[in-house]
Amino acid sequence: MSVAKQARLWQWAAVAYAVLAGLFLAFFPSLTVGSGDAARSVALWTVAGPAVLLPLALPAVIAAIPAVLPWRKTLVAWIVAGVFVAFIVGTLFSVGLIYVPVAAFGVVSGYLHQRAPIEDAPPEPDTWHLRNLG
Repeated sequence: MSVAKQARLWQWAAVAYAVLAGLFLAFFPSLTVGSGDAARSVALWTVAGPAVLLPLALPAVIAAIPAVLPWRKTLVAWIVAGVFVAFIVGTLFSVGLIYVPVAAFGVVSGYLHQRAPIEDAPPEPDTWHLRNLG
């Protein structure tokens, strides 16, 4: 498998994970409603409805940018990984840790996109002949 194809697979893995993380945050009971004995956990979906999917889809859209752009994939992949690292640091104590794999997949994708032109290049022509032995 070529390095460029591996890079694309890592980038799409980041998108898939971001989609799954958004769905997890939307439908997993994580908000506490009420107090005392009447406290119960509910999902964001039950509180905000379908409108909650828009902000939760934003990380998936950002992760998809390097996957769909036809040019400058290395630079864009590194920028998107940096955006995710900044997002993770900024939201570290709430939802930031959920998106750590997205940033990690983006870093791997950026590295592989950077290596692809070198490793996927055709080999140098062999100029060595038996007559050079002597």
